[in-house]
Amino acid sequence: MAWFERPQPEMGTEGDVIWRRVVAIIIDIVVIGIVSSAIAGILSQIRLAALGSLIGLVLGFGYYIYLEGTYGQTIGKMALDIVVVTEDGDPIDFGPAAIRSLLRIVDVLPAFYLIGFVAVLVTDRKQRLGDIVADTVVVRAGETAGMR
Repeated sequence: MAWFERPQPEMGTEGDVIWRRVVAIIIDIVVIGIVSSAIAGILSQIRLAALGSLIGLVLGFGYYIYLEGTYGQTIGKMALDIVVVTEDGDPIDFGPAAIRSLLRIVDVLPAFYLIGFVAVLVTDRKQRLGDIVADTVVVRAGETAGMR
């Protein structure tokens, strides 16, 4: 699988990727945390720490919206060979990516993505709340579109 190219989805594999999703979230949180911390550290040196927090928040949402809207994957999803697509298997764009990202606020409650994880376990298509509202699923990634 090539990085930073939109892969073809392997539909029907939603149930096979639950633990991959967990590891992908951990990778994404680490990536966002490292970049946000570096920016906050630089800004705190020039007495703009509050701006660093705001930038970290925007960076976190922007990371998910841009990467999923453009490639269907974040860096964590790329590393674990999973992709976000519509329930019909079509590529998602920025609208569903934004919906999924905004609903992370609910999915992470009360801590450690508990609501999202429970939703994945109990829904037929293994969807967290953000997926349900955005009409998306996470499945295994096949070949990239350019490799076919």
